[in-house]
Amino acid sequence: MSELAKRISVAVFGIPLLIGVTFLGGWYFFSIILIVSVVAQWEFYQIQKNKKIFPQSISGIVAGVIVLLGIQTGMWLNAGLILVLCLMIIMANEMFRHQNNVSPNIGVTILGIFYIPILLGSLLYIRIYIDKILPNTAVAGFKFILMIFAAIWICDTFAYGFGRKFGKHKLYEKVSPNKSLEGAIAGLIGSVLVVFLVKQLEVLPLKWLHVLIFGASIGIVGQTGDLVESWFKRDAGVKDTSTLLPGHGGMLDRFDSIIFVSPVLLILASALFT
Repeated sequence: MSELAKRISVAVFGIPLLIGVTFLGGWYFFSIILIVSVVAQWEFYQIQKNKKIFPQSISGIVAGVIVLLGIQTGMWLNAGLILVLCLMIIMANEMFRHQNNVSPNIGVTILGIFYIPILLGSLLYIRIYIDKILPNTAVAGFKFILMIFAAIWICDTFAYGFGRKFGKHKLYEKVSPNKSLEGAIAGLIGSVLVVFLVKQLEVLPLKWLHVLIFGASIGIVGQTGDLVESWFKRDAGVKDTSTLLPGHGGMLDRFDSIIFVSPVLLILASALFT
């Protein structure tokens, strides 16, 4: 099976599943975010071993799950206190592991918690929060998240397609030698176009300022998230974080842009809709 066929087969199964659980919301949506977070965090920790860094994978993932549960249940104080306790345990436990690179081991463990579950957890909050601040729009949280997914997908597609055909200037060769400035600009335009269509079709009550800010933010921050993840992989000397998703790489490879975009869109929605 060709790489394209693998990518299509994963998309045919994965996209309807993601849309379905996003629509259902609640614990259904939580379940898929939990799976993505746990797997992506595990992949992040595994590639660090190429650098002779040995994070506390299980402890870090448990702490990440606590973060997500705190967001889902609204029990912020309890989750925060347990998270602090987890961080203290992670630091103390390192003394008994008999590993070199003590500070990097602890640092990368904590970085994995902040990088993946804390940032990705913003998507859980968006699903609940947008429904509350846009009460006159049916399933507003679902539509807002779908807009984010679609804008990121179109951004990636435009960046790849236009970059391959017209790309002449490297975007950031040190991090990702195949990405071009032309492709990045095309991706940015693509994300703005998606938000423009959301407004024109009256899917969400957006103003023109929203179109510009949301679209540009998704295009810029999403591609930044992709570059950050590429830098982690290049530093670790790997092409993909895993081979879990045929044709796509690992879970972190697939959701790197969403991880970065989610908190930014939550902040912007809070500022622009209230």
